[in-house]
Amino acid sequence: MAILKKSVTAPRPPETYNTSTAARDALRLAEGRNLRMQPLDVEGLATSIGLKISLESLPNEISGYLKKKDGYWMLGVNALHHPNRRRFTIAHELGHYFLHRHLGNFEDKAIFRRDQQANPREYEANEFAARLLMPEDRFLMVKQEYGDNVSAIAREFGVSELATQFRIDNVTRHLEID
Repeated sequence: MAILKKSVTAPRPPETYNTSTAARDALRLAEGRNLRMQPLDVEGLATSIGLKISLESLPNEISGYLKKKDGYWMLGVNALHHPNRRRFTIAHELGHYFLHRHLGNFEDKAIFRRDQQANPREYEANEFAARLLMPEDRFLMVKQEYGDNVSAIAREFGVSELATQFRIDNVTRHLEID
């Protein structure tokens, strides 16, 4: 008796994912697709799971969006933003895809990135993005190499200093809890 397996090109995460397991699964997908891991080829990851990326001239206060259009997911990124910010936006929108896509579409205003308490889903997407772009094991090795040089750590991962500081704060808090 033959058993046929259906090929799945995009992840089908449960609605109860948390940022840690979702980011870990996303990194496994990237490794399985032989994508560059440091800095992570976040665009390659997004397109490999079927998301269409659109670089657009959006108002400065809009970082990006994730919406379903004509049966597929469109990930829009503000082309006018710095490349590191665009990378974080793509990772952030991937966070919405992995964690929240069952809730509908998302348009992310830059202000939400600075006001963590504005929306719990925005916080989760930011945390997912930080975990995806700066995985804890690699992050701790790079931090050990560069010490408190936030600029050097940020360059290693292709992210902003603000995103790096966010990750430092979260990793430090996580290590204190353990």
